[in-house]
Amino acid sequence: MAESRRSLTKILLGVIAVAAVMLVVLVTLAVRQQAASQVSSSQSSVAVAPKSTLPPSTQQPSTQQQPPTGGTDQAAAVDVVDHVIQMGLIQREYLTVAPQDLQPTEKLPIVVALHGLGVDRRGMLSAASWRQAVAQDRFLAVFPQGVANSWNVGPCCPPASLLGIDDLGFLDQVVAQVSAEPNADAQRLYLAGFSNGAIMAYYTACSRPGVYQAVAPIAGSNLTGCKPQQPISLFHQHADPDPVVPFDGKPTVAQILSSATFPSVPISVAAWAVADGCPAQPAVTVETSGVERSVWEPCAAGTRVELVRLPGVGHNWPNKATYKGLDELLAFFGI
Repeated sequence: MAESRRSLTKILLGVIAVAAVMLVVLVTLAVRQQAASQVSSSQSSVAVAPKSTLPPSTQQPSTQQQPPTGGTDQAAAVDVVDHVIQMGLIQREYLTVAPQDLQPTEKLPIVVALHGLGVDRRGMLSAASWRQAVAQDRFLAVFPQGVANSWNVGPCCPPASLLGIDDLGFLDQVVAQVSAEPNADAQRLYLAGFSNGAIMAYYTACSRPGVYQAVAPIAGSNLTGCKPQQPISLFHQHADPDPVVPFDGKPTVAQILSSATFPSVPISVAAWAVADGCPAQPAVTVETSGVERSVWEPCAAGTRVELVRLPGVGHNWPNKATYKGLDELLAFFGI
């Protein structure tokens, strides 16, 4: 009997100890959450971005705009602000980066940059020297956020593709809100993307003719095989070999994420050049670093198509000492 009592006492003490630990953890989390909330509130902007009208779209979900929050990056002299759009039951976000010293009459070009699969908007911001470029080259950088860090391009990529997320409608909303800002120049609107974001950039450029002036995919693919409904400049950067999105279209492990085969990048870009009314054959040059450029010009409506094949980079943002992907992208956009 005494032995049973001692065993029961040990069990009760164990339960009490576990409960105490759980209580401490819960209290700690609550304190941290409250502190984070207070910090966020102290950094929040009280200004609400102006309401704007959707561009023509076949899908126009009901939206509710919420006040943006953010702060100042003193090192790069830019303002980094988070924005929230309520689209039905889903809350969507996008990040903007703008020069601190904006003048009232200054109109800046807009670059929308789409992150890759498994990377969020802040990861895309950190992939290259976006802050420094915004401050130096004077433009507005916009980083939309995909649901669960993914973009729905039909055949790819989960979970956004499996959930049927209306990412085209979301990007319409982002563009409409940013374009309504007093310092934004909607006539100089450009679209870039990396990997899954590059696939989304291709799809968006085809689906929204006349909205973007140029598109710049990196390490992605024109997975749907779409063609621009009107001429639009294209600047594609891609490593060879790329183990995730193959340059030559050969099968890779990443193929399981898509219900369609990744097409050959050179063939896809050449097909885009044909749709843009470019010459049949590009001018090809090889630099001392091994970078190969294929340029189609002149094309219809003053457009230009360029493919850059990068040796030995892999599936990464191109950022070597001899080649800066962001600098190349901005130069192509004329920024």
